Amino acid sequence: MPRKCIARVVLSREQKEILNELARRLGISESETLRTALMDYAKELSLIRERMHKIGNQSFEVKG
Repeated sequence: MPRKCIARVVLSREQKEILNELARRLGISESETLRTALMDYAKELSLIRERMHKIGNQSFEVKG
């Protein structure tokens, strides 16, 4: 199993309360909640980038 790196995160009180509530509702640790949120966000950015690339190619084909 690969070793995990440690990262410190500074949260406001409101963010910490949100994290606590998310972790409670999901039934997972705060660390796992943050890891999941990070990976979901990274996936979303990749999807947006792919869509922009497709739209860019379509625009180029129409102009050409």
